[in-house]
Amino acid sequence: MSAKEKSKFEDMVKSDQARYDKEMKNYVPPKGGDKKGKKKDPNAPKRPPSAFFLFCSKYRPKIKSEHPGLSTGDTAKKSGEMWSEQSAKDKQPYEQKGAKLMEKYEKDIAAYHAKGKSEAGKKGPGRPTGSKRKNEPEDEEEEEEEEDEEEDEDEE
Repeated sequence: MSAKEKSKFEDMVKSDQARYDKEMKNYVPPKGGDKKGKKKDPNAPKRPPSAFFLFCSKYRPKIKSEHPGLSTGDTAKKSGEMWSEQSAKDKQPYEQKGAKLMEKYEKDIAAYHAKGKSEAGKKGPGRPTGSKRKNEPEDEEEEEEEEDEEEDEDEE
């Protein structure tokens, strides 16, 4: 590549680098950068399975025995096909059981939240609030100063 051709690309690099630097000066990262999500409370009641999952839990062993080579995903597809082929009458017992479990869950979760609110004030000490001033002496320093003052008074 000749020097003339090379200089053309070098000029492009310089102008692009200047543009990039200018954009990065004004760059503000988007809010909520880390999406870690809300941590679940391990003591909270678990959500009940839906009618479909109740159906799957009943028929999964049967599907596995009929088709031992199926992967987990294929087993789920097969149970989904079976569920869609079921009539509304056949689905009804699973839907009723699912509704009962959901009612129980809603009562449990309401009781759990009510219990959580009443115990919120009874929890042990939390993190320090930072109310201590920086220029305020530490306890040990205060004791030393008091001892020094007492010694000074005793000497007089």
